[in-house]
Amino acid sequence: MNRRELVEALFEEFDKNKDGVISRGEFVDLIDCLLGQHGVKTRQEIFDEFDANHDNVISRDELVDLIIEYAI
Repeated sequence: MNRRELVEALFEEFDKNKDGVISRGEFVDLIDCLLGQHGVKTRQEIFDEFDANHDNVISRDELVDLIIEYAI
């Protein structure tokens, strides 16, 4: 599985309501799964950094950037 396929699978898994974006709550679950429990501040900082257009959700493209940045 290449990175793009991994990101797509992660996106599908954590977009619980299937609205095509990752909400803050869904993002918390994703980060907890990938990085473990590092506290609320870390999750919020990561979310804010990768919510590039500041619409309070993470798009597929923003998630791709996050995954590549953190080399997950």
